Amino acid sequence: MERGRFAIVAKITLIVAVFLLGAFVGVYQYFARDLPSTARLENFEPSLKTQVFAADSSLIGELYQQNRVLIPLEDIPEHFTDAIIAIEDRKFYSHWGIDLFGILRATIRNLQAGEIVQGASTITQQLARNLFTMFDVSMTRKIKEAILALKIERTYSKDEILEMYLNQIYFGSGAYGVEAAAREFFRKGVKDLTIGEAALLAGLPKNPRDYSPHLNLDRAMQRRETVLNSMVDAGKLERAVADSVASTPIKLGEAAAGEQFAAYFLEHVRQYLEDKYGADRIYNDGLQVYTTLDPYLQKVAEDSMETHLKRIEAARRYDQTKEKYETLREEEEEVKLEYVQSAVIAIEVQTGYVRAMVGGRSFKHSNWNRAVQAKRQPGSAFKPFIYIAAIENGYTPADIVLDAPIVLDLPNCDVYKPRNFKERFDGEITMRYALNKSINVAAVRVLLSLGPASAISAAHRMGVKSPLDPVYSLALGTEEVSLLEITSAYGTIAAGGVRAEPIVVKSVFDRDGKLLEENPIYREEVLSPQTSFMITSMLESVVNEGTGRGARLMGLMEPVAGKTGTTDEYTDAWFVGFTPEIVVGVWTGFDIKKSMGKNMTGARASLPTWTEVMKASYRDRQGEPFPEPEGIVHRVVCEETGLLAMSRCKRARREVFIDGTEPQRACDHCAKEYTLRRSLPDLGDLDDLREADRKLLDDDH
Repeated sequence: MERGRFAIVAKITLIVAVFLLGAFVGVYQYFARDLPSTARLENFEPSLKTQVFAADSSLIGELYQQNRVLIPLEDIPEHFTDAIIAIEDRKFYSHWGIDLFGILRATIRNLQAGEIVQGASTITQQLARNLFTMFDVSMTRKIKEAILALKIERTYSKDEILEMYLNQIYFGSGAYGVEAAAREFFRKGVKDLTIGEAALLAGLPKNPRDYSPHLNLDRAMQRRETVLNSMVDAGKLERAVADSVASTPIKLGEAAAGEQFAAYFLEHVRQYLEDKYGADRIYNDGLQVYTTLDPYLQKVAEDSMETHLKRIEAARRYDQTKEKYETLREEEEEVKLEYVQSAVIAIEVQTGYVRAMVGGRSFKHSNWNRAVQAKRQPGSAFKPFIYIAAIENGYTPADIVLDAPIVLDLPNCDVYKPRNFKERFDGEITMRYALNKSINVAAVRVLLSLGPASAISAAHRMGVKSPLDPVYSLALGTEEVSLLEITSAYGTIAAGGVRAEPIVVKSVFDRDGKLLEENPIYREEVLSPQTSFMITSMLESVVNEGTGRGARLMGLMEPVAGKTGTTDEYTDAWFVGFTPEIVVGVWTGFDIKKSMGKNMTGARASLPTWTEVMKASYRDRQGEPFPEPEGIVHRVVCEETGLLAMSRCKRARREVFIDGTEPQRACDHCAKEYTLRRSLPDLGDLDDLREADRKLLDDDH
């Protein structure tokens, strides 16, 4: 009888077991049908941020939707893995994806409390939830999460699961993964975390917001103590050590204050990458981007520009400075930017590499990049293109130009009367003098003799991409261009007539180190070396004798050439200049086209910043003189006539010419009969010339 009763119980048990097994299989198949396949799990790649590096390989910025840096498990210290396992899943290495006893224990406690006070998700279940973004609160989600956990455990080893978890989980403050969290909260890598720091981070995944040390440090410290106690209970930490750590205050890393370094450059790179690779890839695929930026030169450009503009604001007492805007911004939701702005571009001459880019004073206030996106009138900074066209048409620096009033009756416009800055006329002057003193009427007369098309051709060949109308006011820089394009065009002069396309990104690699792109240097000869040398010589005079001589007074001793630019009513102030190695451009003005005030010229508003950047580029070396190409000859000429100087010419200088364009006739204006200068020995400078004059006079008498 007993045997019969046992058989009945056994049959019932078997039937129940079969029923439960069938129910389990049915539930598994029902919920597993929409879950990712094992193949997808094996090919899963977490979202990674794109990192942008400077020319010296230092990190200058990151682009991401999820701030994550992948790190192998062997690089994570044991005291951190001990902490995370102790607080999140003490049986991690013994269960098979789900903890049935943990679920039973949590269920009983939650029923007793009448609310959810304890969870039972294993590390594997949390990984499944995060990998496939299942965050809805429902029984269906819990079942799917458990099934996924079982699949993950069959696919990966325990160490692989732990590595994925530690790189995937969210720690708060935008940090995904333990390496990003260590950098976010402590400004160090995870390998350098102390036990106390590791315990604090290990406590964050349960509730990243409420336990955030940035938002509630006291609560974060209490959570840290809970983690330390769990480590003691799990046998991973001695009680004495835990007590000592618990009594030690935590020191969070200091967040970077103020503006993001090279923010405008970084945004320019981001736009380039997004246009080429798409937003999803640059924010999730972990690209490694190597740029052309020189961090030291960038820092000098940012700091010197801001220092100079603050000096201007203090001296000019502008109504709204950058500091006042900060106050207004706190009081009003949106305030129109009206404080004075500036922009800086520095480009390596031979390569086209952009070494510095400052697009404005505050990227937080405005991401409008004034170095690249803004187009303004360059004023006299456009004049070199006029004189380049003249040199290409046979003119020389010694040719005489008439600086006298001129009235043009142009079609479809009012009568045009170009004026000089100093409201005076110098009569007959050399072309060199006209450029280094930036005389407007002389430039207009040169353009009249050439026609605007030749100057436009020169500008476009050299790197100006903006459309230019064929008008005579072109000589005064009335056609709008960007700082990047005019600076690049000046770089063509510096390179001896060879245009180099500006480059900001040198190379891009994917997350596996595969090269995606490498931008070669593009160079094209667009001017003859002789023409470039001639205009360079004239622009050297601007710095040594003309409107840019303030650079010498500020201590810049290198061989440099450049040009100021100032527009009507002082709305735009420019200085663009170069050495054989680097070209730098600076623009200053308001975003809206309003006057900066009387005498706010390129020499006053932009030259000081330009000078500091140029000095910084030669901080550890001496500049070389501009190389002289073949086909250049030197003659001493009279500055009043442009002819070969005689001993009694009042003003004479050594001038450069393309071979065959030098004057053949002696000056007959200053004296009647004296030995031609070209018969003298080669003269090094004006002191030699004066000594030769004395000798000639002695011989004459």
